Amino acid sequence: MSTSSSNICQNCNTKSESPFTYCSNCGQKNTDGKITFSELWYEFQDSVLNIESRTWRTLKNLFIPGKLTLEYFSGKHRRYVHPLRLLLVTSILVIIAMSFQDFQSATNHSYNVKERILKNYERQRLYGIIGSIADSTNVMFPEQQTQIITDTIMSSFKDSLISLLSEYKNKYGDKYRDSIDLNKYLNFGSGYTERISKYDFLNKNEDELLAIYKKDAGSIERLIFKQKAKHIKDESQLTSAIIGHTTWAALLMMPCLALVLFLLNIRHNYYYIEHLIFTFHLHSFSFLVLAFLIAGLNVFPWWIYLMFMVIIWIYIFVSMWKVYKQSIGKTLIKFLVLSISYGGLFFLFLIGTIIFTFFLL
Repeated sequence: MSTSSSNICQNCNTKSESPFTYCSNCGQKNTDGKITFSELWYEFQDSVLNIESRTWRTLKNLFIPGKLTLEYFSGKHRRYVHPLRLLLVTSILVIIAMSFQDFQSATNHSYNVKERILKNYERQRLYGIIGSIADSTNVMFPEQQTQIITDTIMSSFKDSLISLLSEYKNKYGDKYRDSIDLNKYLNFGSGYTERISKYDFLNKNEDELLAIYKKDAGSIERLIFKQKAKHIKDESQLTSAIIGHTTWAALLMMPCLALVLFLLNIRHNYYYIEHLIFTFHLHSFSFLVLAFLIAGLNVFPWWIYLMFMVIIWIYIFVSMWKVYKQSIGKTLIKFLVLSISYGGLFFLFLIGTIIFTFFLL
């Protein structure tokens, strides 16, 4: 852009006592607004290519345990992607990888509670029909001593029906009741049954079931009942949501994990925020590995997952050893404490995520 002799910035309207080359307020070059090709290319290189080089530099150092954190602690901030941005991008990669996976087939679990109940319900109807036919033979074809042939045929027919009825009763009798227990499929440790009609479950939506079975119940009980019926009708909905929200559980627990690191290294000269940055870098690496593993969920053998899980833990241990510069023995003890703390925190935050998902999905 050609330089302007004006004393007013065209970008932020800041006035100066005399013409200037760069604005003291926003830093923009004082120009008349006309752009040359060379200036456009220079801005492109500065804004795009520089970002690209910074990204690759960040990823290269991220894969070296502890190096990216130490570089950032040494004051080299502009050379690398911001830790929080790096964390968010890698977590999004995990979520994207999950969205392309069919967890129903990947886990070899059939999410078909409603289909099973429907199948049992149809069999129950057949069971009733068979019983009705068997009982009606005595009325439709009363026994007559003078019709030996008819008696023999109908007796055989009736015996066959009763035999078939008995077989169904012995095999499916406990399953073919007129009602189902919602707590059989989704229970929060309440210890009691919650039965509703199979017909209602299969033919009515959650609001209609609520109006029939929980009309006078409290708001919390009504909400739990409605969400329970909703998720039982489609197990995959709740399961997929929980799997997808696992990443958010890991994100939410990071401040607590940074506090654990701070307490473990309280004599170190690092501030809490630096421990948090270290946590961001550890999870960024872990999320990249997890995104790769999830993308190959139906391709990789089991030992690949085991190997990469071991690699993640080795990476964390070596990173702690390099960043905090302590002996291998002390680092190992703190690593074990951190691992136990991580498991406990992750469990708590995962339970919270599951409850949140259940009530709001």
